[in-house]
Amino acid sequence: MNSRKGRFKLSLIALAVAATQTAYADETPQPTSAEKIVVVSSRTPKAISDIPGTVWYIGSQQIEQEYRAGKSLGEILAATIPSLDVSSGGRTNYGQNLRGREILVMIDGVSLQSSRKISRYMDSIDPFNIERIEVLSGANSIYGAGASGGVINIITKKAHNKELEFESYVGTSSGFNNHDDFDYKIGQSVSGGTDKVKARLSAIYTENQGYYDGHGDIVTPDITQGSLQYNKTWDILGTMGIDLSDTQHINLLAQYYDSQQDSPYGLYIVDGDFVDVRKGFDSDREQGTTRTMLSASYVNDAFLGHQLLAQASYRKEDQTFTPYYQASGQQVTDVYSLKVALSKQFDRLHLVYGIDSYLDKFDSNQALYDADIANNSGNLVNRIFAKVGRYPNIDVSSVAAFMQADYDLTSDWSISGGVRYQYLYNDIDDFVAYKQQRSIACGQGTTADAVPGGNTDYSVALFNLGTIYHLNNESQVWANFSQGFDLADPSKYYGQGNYTRVGDNWQLNDSINVGDSKMSAIKTDSFELGYRFDNGIWNLQTAAYYSQSDHSVSYNKTTLLIEDVNDKKRVYGLEAMVSYWLNDNLQVGTSGHYVKSETQNDDGDWDAVSAGKASTSKASAWIGWQQDDLALKLQSQTMFSYHDDDDNKLSGYTTFDLVGSYQLPVGSLGFGVQNLLDRDYTNIWGQRAQITYAAHYDKAAYDYKGRGRTYTLNYQVKY
Repeated sequence: MNSRKGRFKLSLIALAVAATQTAYADETPQPTSAEKIVVVSSRTPKAISDIPGTVWYIGSQQIEQEYRAGKSLGEILAATIPSLDVSSGGRTNYGQNLRGREILVMIDGVSLQSSRKISRYMDSIDPFNIERIEVLSGANSIYGAGASGGVINIITKKAHNKELEFESYVGTSSGFNNHDDFDYKIGQSVSGGTDKVKARLSAIYTENQGYYDGHGDIVTPDITQGSLQYNKTWDILGTMGIDLSDTQHINLLAQYYDSQQDSPYGLYIVDGDFVDVRKGFDSDREQGTTRTMLSASYVNDAFLGHQLLAQASYRKEDQTFTPYYQASGQQVTDVYSLKVALSKQFDRLHLVYGIDSYLDKFDSNQALYDADIANNSGNLVNRIFAKVGRYPNIDVSSVAAFMQADYDLTSDWSISGGVRYQYLYNDIDDFVAYKQQRSIACGQGTTADAVPGGNTDYSVALFNLGTIYHLNNESQVWANFSQGFDLADPSKYYGQGNYTRVGDNWQLNDSINVGDSKMSAIKTDSFELGYRFDNGIWNLQTAAYYSQSDHSVSYNKTTLLIEDVNDKKRVYGLEAMVSYWLNDNLQVGTSGHYVKSETQNDDGDWDAVSAGKASTSKASAWIGWQQDDLALKLQSQTMFSYHDDDDNKLSGYTTFDLVGSYQLPVGSLGFGVQNLLDRDYTNIWGQRAQITYAAHYDKAAYDYKGRGRTYTLNYQVKY
């Protein structure tokens, strides 16, 4: 039996206990990539060393080390994935791209993507509940819409033993700047079961208070996408595995996630001018996310000579925003999904094929605040007097068929290829433009013509083709081509109109509507060449890539709505990570990402993408020590500066973190110091917001800074 067939049999064992896109075992011990099995590349378990693409694997030990040092999910991912942009440390991952493009984030294979892209994928699960994270860099045709930059699949913790097991966690973080500069976290899980049924239930509560910058001043609240200051979060997660027989397995997941802000600080704004940040903020609506997610996966290893993998899921999200120009939104999404795949091995050929489908229902409203109360308080006190529509209600339905094949040309050389055909159908409601609804609510007119809605549909065929060659048991080289597909946010495109008031009616003159202005879809071609080496001492993975899309999205700087989906966009770069064990205790490593993003103008020349959206190059380095009961790691992260052709600038910065843990006779202490040198800097989103929202307030209103030196201490025990 050759080594590749042996690895495939290992995949079958993993599949039998894992179900669709779930964890199969604890990471430790797994020293080489050949032994790490992931599902993110082909829907079925596959050794990383057999994948013709760039795959990053973040195991349970690494996740625990980082989050016990006080890091959020977005910060953990930015520290461990070379081509993922640095994190703002806030609620949003808006502009946090993978290889310069948008990412598809999943939890146990359930997509967090919606037609209305609100970019809160990193504010979705507490790391306490994460077993491992699998990342596939680059445009991907296997998953269809939304994966032009890559895929991040978060695998939750499961019960692996029938014995009753508990895990308790309590911790705090502080910069010791003020009495309210303390964060708290407490969590508890219980797992166990029988030979046939195993389950895990956990609840973790986090309460953040004030964030202070490197000068000891309160961080300016992010009134655009949202921060996590003065925020309370509950993450309640239940998972269950059921063995129906030796060949049939069911995995269930239920999550309730609630993250809500209640800040005493707000922006003091007088006559449309930002003055300063001060206490006294009190609003009927602030930033928040509430999610309910249910999933059921079924695996049958002996279904008509195939392996059958099926997953049904439901996700409901209710997301709110803080007041901005005396109004703030609420957006509700319901997503129903069904995936079915069949897998079969024919000697040298491995075939996976199936169908994906989903229904996405979106509606929204905008709360309007009493202008007299807001103006008299400098916009610190906000009381709702009316609610109007913010965007058209939209239903998106999709069905896709796919086929993926792997063929072993020799014991060391294989090719992979696949095709996906996806059909999307959008149903857009008639809609009176938001500006006119607001005018009517304020007594300016009584009626308005609606921008016509209607139906649009899209069909796209996506292809991928790759090859990988095993130079030896420790290294591989690969080449890959893959296509991705995106559809820009239809709610920010349709429903726009130019009106004239005639008497008490707002008369529609012209509009962006379904019948006259169908929005273009975006297709991306991606190429990469890569090399991987892992012998347990040296670990290296690097890839050069080039991607080009036939369209890109442009926004109106005043309304922030989509103006057009037109110009071509290209992104190219190089990502790499290398680590080396100097001895049994000491490891050093470094990673980096060089990236260029450009759009094609009317003259056919390529211009730099706006600094408000473009990814920046970055680098990191670390040195880690492990001996007996003590583990320490000093790491740095650098974001490089960026200039666009309109002279907008992102200023680079470097931060250092110290993370560690110490094993006690019972349980362990985790500790960390973030921003070790107490650097005062404006984080990447704060800088981007100053460009994106430049037409609204002075730049100082968006000067969302990074947190100053912050100490974390926690205790965790498993028993």
